[in-house]
Amino acid sequence: MANYNYKAKDQSGNEIKGIISASDESAALNQLTEKNLVVTDLTETAEESNNLDFELSFFKGVPAETLSAFLLQLSIMIKCGVNLSEALQSLEQGEENKNFKKVLSELRTKVYGGHSFSTALAAHPEIFDKFTVSMVRVGETGGVLEQVLIKLSSSSKRRMALKSQILGALAYPSILLLVATIVLIVLMGFAIPQFAAMFLKAGLDLPLATKILIAVSTFLSKYIIQVIVVGAVALVAFVLFLFTENGRNIVTEISLKIPVLQKVTQRYFVVQIAESMGLLLGAGVPLRELIMAIENTVTVPTAKGVLVKMRESIDQGSSLKQALENGPIFPAMAVKLVETGEMTGTLDNMFGEIATYYDDQLQAAIKSALSMLEPLLIAGMACLVGFIMLAVFVPLFKMSFIKPK
Repeated sequence: MANYNYKAKDQSGNEIKGIISASDESAALNQLTEKNLVVTDLTETAEESNNLDFELSFFKGVPAETLSAFLLQLSIMIKCGVNLSEALQSLEQGEENKNFKKVLSELRTKVYGGHSFSTALAAHPEIFDKFTVSMVRVGETGGVLEQVLIKLSSSSKRRMALKSQILGALAYPSILLLVATIVLIVLMGFAIPQFAAMFLKAGLDLPLATKILIAVSTFLSKYIIQVIVVGAVALVAFVLFLFTENGRNIVTEISLKIPVLQKVTQRYFVVQIAESMGLLLGAGVPLRELIMAIENTVTVPTAKGVLVKMRESIDQGSSLKQALENGPIFPAMAVKLVETGEMTGTLDNMFGEIATYYDDQLQAAIKSALSMLEPLLIAGMACLVGFIMLAVFVPLFKMSFIKPK
């Protein structure tokens, strides 16, 4: 007997979570169906191990390029009529990444043992996220696994391209900021104290800017090690926070409130939702079922709220257009296209067009946001340099009028 974590909806639409024991996934699904529950997520729980495992999941991940290639190759092999377990075995034999080779072996074993492919993937959350598992599950149910895998591969490639684009654009500003920080530390820790001693010896009435500069310099000269340690710890803590689900959700919600980042975040969600819906609708997956599948993978409250409204509109017999208009994610033009798709019965094609159009808009929004970073950084550095020059040269100018005794 195996244990399965499940999420389901009762007849009133309330979400229910729990654990059920069954001989296999099909038996667990049958038990829940007999209770008049609509299953939205079913995952086998990992077996507890009594042995110490020193391999942290953080180090078990695989490169995005490897994952994208795996999904694409698997879709091609399935399209050619190769059995899933045989396809996994073939990919396992040709895999060079040791961690992923082990994962492929475990996937093949589970599939050969009668488990669904999505259940096998769910056992490796450090590699396959909720979105991937949910999409594969819907693809298996609707008989469109091949198309889903192709879509997931293209999504992975898009994420890699976005990451490469962002990192490339951030390289120069990051180097500039690093050099500026080092120069500032040297100035505040060594140069400014020399000027401060000279000003105090001259008995000058120092301006406020100079007093602030000397105070900061004195503090840094005394506690420079502590400042560096605290700064490094804070940076590491922030990065680790971003790796958590709550951290990503908070940052995403904040980005939806910042005008410069709002377009980027909105268009990213539009592309993800529209592309998934276009693919699955075209494959004949029921609209409500695919919305629930996407809804269960989204954790950002704003985006999840949009999907909940879409599902509720279907339950109430209303149009998707009513659920999307005046919302925080879909722009007015996208809502109009959805309305047109509903009226003409071409909703799947329309979602595909929306995904294509807003993918281009996403690229443009990212370029626009990144292009503003460098001038803002330079402007900030100019203000800082101007402040330091003002704080230093005004007292020096006053000293030039003091007659030597």
